[in-house]
Amino acid sequence: MSHATSGLPVRPVALDWRHGAIGPLAPCVLCGQPALCRSPVTGVPCHKACAETWIATHARDAGHRARLIRAYTPGRGEPR
Repeated sequence: MSHATSGLPVRPVALDWRHGAIGPLAPCVLCGQPALCRSPVTGVPCHKACAETWIATHARDAGHRARLIRAYTPGRGEPR
């Protein structure tokens, strides 16, 4: 018996945005709803959950997902 639910990623993505910035309310670049959080890499208004969902849905395979996670998680010592 399968418990898979269509539309949900098989393995959730968890971005490390502990060093993300907070800014004035602005539309999230992914969902359009008001967001305080800023992507720590690009600086654009974006909900962390929206970014994680986008990566989980758009990754072609596990390797591509890992590259996307690295690209959108700041490295140690990188400026915001």
